[in-house]
Amino acid sequence: MTFVFFLFLSHLGLGLLAMLPFIPERAGRSYFKFCSASAAFTMTAALGLVLRRYGFPTGTPGAGAPGGSAYSALVLAAGSSVACVVLYNRTWHFSWPAIRPFLLAASLAAGLATVVLAAPPSDRPLSILTDLTSILLLGAAASAMVLGHWYLVVLDLPITALRRLTVLLAAFLVLRTAVVAFALVGPVHAGFTDARAVAAGLWSPDGVFVWMRLLFGLAGPLSLLWFIWKTVEIRSTQSATGILYVQLFLVLAGELLAKYLRVAAGFPL
Repeated sequence: MTFVFFLFLSHLGLGLLAMLPFIPERAGRSYFKFCSASAAFTMTAALGLVLRRYGFPTGTPGAGAPGGSAYSALVLAAGSSVACVVLYNRTWHFSWPAIRPFLLAASLAAGLATVVLAAPPSDRPLSILTDLTSILLLGAAASAMVLGHWYLVVLDLPITALRRLTVLLAAFLVLRTAVVAFALVGPVHAGFTDARAVAAGLWSPDGVFVWMRLLFGLAGPLSLLWFIWKTVEIRSTQSATGILYVQLFLVLAGELLAKYLRVAAGFPL
């Protein structure tokens, strides 16, 4: 389960960082400090779990270590990403705007390297694609929910900020659904046999988790998009934030199940 939570926490942190360029500075310094601090916390926790389980890369990595023989490079990339996001957070505290874009870009680049190194060699392109769409979806869902709260903090924050994140959330959710559909029914057939067995009334533990992943992580969030958009349209930010809470819970549950299926069953969903 260590690798499951490493993937989940690191992807959540990278997603929060990836959404920051889409947030206007009128959201205030506190928004950027909160999101970058949250990203630093989740990414540090992810790295700490791996180091606690597999140790520091001083020799031959232990069996099952993320990245296999590239475990040392993975730890270095993840540590670099954490260091850059911590420095990025401090630039907002000390008002150093000139280096913010470079630190954010460096943290995302190191995070992307971590994603590539953590992907299994057997189906690396598909795993990287699923990881990237997972990062974008997690980031959009979490950032939109947090931004909804900021309308109580920054009273003159334009509604276009939340509308933009809502559009991004819808786009990334559709993209994530398309990638999962390709993995499920495409050449890889990841989990398709198990899901079909459950649909036929047969017992398959992995198939049950596949259906839970699809219903909680994709069907549920897709069903809420219309309600979120309508509440944003009428500028009811509190109502939109309430629905975004439910949306975030479903996305988190679905993505955590997806990470479990990838590690336990080898399904890149």
